[in-house]
Amino acid sequence: MFVKLLLAAALIAATVAIQAVFMAVGLRVFRRMEPDYLSRHATAATVVWVSYLLIPIVLDIGIWALLYYASGALPTLEDAVYFSTVTFTTVGYGDIVLGKDWRQVSVFEAVNGWIIFGWATALIMAVIQRLYFRADADIG
Repeated sequence: MFVKLLLAAALIAATVAIQAVFMAVGLRVFRRMEPDYLSRHATAATVVWVSYLLIPIVLDIGIWALLYYASGALPTLEDAVYFSTVTFTTVGYGDIVLGKDWRQVSVFEAVNGWIIFGWATALIMAVIQRLYFRADADIG
């Protein structure tokens, strides 16, 4: 069990690294864009930003799914992707479950998803604040 928990910790570290890279690159691009252009196209910029932040989440889910599939914890890749998606998003339908020896690992995935979604939400709000409320702050 200890080895599986170390593996779960390594996957959490990997997903945090993926999120951090996407955040750094995305914010770097965002900061270099012309403020007037962004304010004229705030809705489009928001859609692009939210869509962009979904990419690392899909990668994270895929990494967890590969673990379940490659280890034999789930019989098909389709089951593994579905289970990982339901677990990472903390929906937890319960129609597919892991064996007793893997259950604790899935708890770590749920915590990982909770952290990543919170982080992504904070990044979305930071960009929305800059796009929609920066002009208000400049006026005052």
